[in-house]
Amino acid sequence: MVSDCDVRYNIKVVARACSVLFAFDDEHPSMNLGALNHRLGIPKPTLLRILTTLVDQGLLERDDERYALGARVLTLSHHFLRQTSLTQLCSQPFRALARELDLSVSLAMLDGLDVVYLAVENPAHQLGLQGDVGLRHPAHATAVGKVLLAHLTPTQLRERITRRPLRRLTDATITDPDRLIEHLYEARARGYAVDDGERGIGIRCVAVPIRDATGAVIASMSCAGPTGQIEQTTLDDLVRRLDAVARDVSGKLGYRV
Repeated sequence: MVSDCDVRYNIKVVARACSVLFAFDDEHPSMNLGALNHRLGIPKPTLLRILTTLVDQGLLERDDERYALGARVLTLSHHFLRQTSLTQLCSQPFRALARELDLSVSLAMLDGLDVVYLAVENPAHQLGLQGDVGLRHPAHATAVGKVLLAHLTPTQLRERITRRPLRRLTDATITDPDRLIEHLYEARARGYAVDDGERGIGIRCVAVPIRDATGAVIASMSCAGPTGQIEQTTLDDLVRRLDAVARDVSGKLGYRV
């Protein structure tokens, strides 16, 4: 079996091509050759060959001198989501919960300092509240992200949140690493996390963990809505309903208490 870290099987040009794809994000949706060269440090002749190949394969699109992710990336993401048992397991219960609570229900996983949304169910009047599948948000400013960060080891957590300054999205966003760590430990101890206007003003979100057969937290599910709709007086009941769905999904993944 090939080890994930066995450098003998690491093909440099493929790794560079991947780094080109990963360079595009919300802050850099399109870039020219010079910007990519500055961002990645790949020599321009090599970078140009990689870009040309990725455009030819439909993974990038070129408009004049600027490059952006191509439609084939979306096709790959759809294939990934369709084959992922976790998203399949969550589809029906999330839809039912969103309808029952009249709140947005979402599933997310941790990727570096961000969370990536794998599934989102919105009630009709809250379309776009949690965004779309594939959207990324800073983990420290979201309830789903806090749950996932809280279940890292202490060393992993501190290394991750001190890698670069934590972005402030609203006045309520926690950006001090020590304060955040204390906040996350409290969330882990009580079994759920809350985003109280930390990602968006006027939005409150509550999240709980989803575990695999080993008991490891692999994802987080949440419900979100206007602050007035999720009040402290109803929080315990909301957490209970969320946790029931999360436990059911975790059980289907093989987790046993």
